[in-house]
Amino acid sequence: MSIPYRLTPLKDNISSTPKTGYYAQIVTRGTIDTAELCEEISAGCTLTTADMKAAIEALISSVSQKLKAGYNVCIDDLGTFSLSAESETVESPDDIRSQSVRVKAIHFRPSVRMKKCMKNSEFERISTKKNI
Repeated sequence: MSIPYRLTPLKDNISSTPKTGYYAQIVTRGTIDTAELCEEISAGCTLTTADMKAAIEALISSVSQKLKAGYNVCIDDLGTFSLSAESETVESPDDIRSQSVRVKAIHFRPSVRMKKCMKNSEFERISTKKNI
């Protein structure tokens, strides 16, 4: 299956001589939820759909706990999860307390294997701006 994309006009409102042209933009076919993913995986192995859902729930719980404990979490051949933090800007290091630090984002860095899998992707140009 190919990845759909559309051509989107380049908008440059900053420079005095704006660039013109188009760039490729991915168009999603939709979102696959956990239930559908579990059914597909269980069809190709000996685990049941319920086993897959339980494993995913356990994975979410464990990854969350490890991230909260200050670890990055690497799932081999998939990628690494990590956190970034944010806080108010202060003039003195003594003005920062742990209560004022928050999780800004959860980051995901794909593994080398995942990147290699995506390099062989095929693309299909579409002409609509709607999801397919």
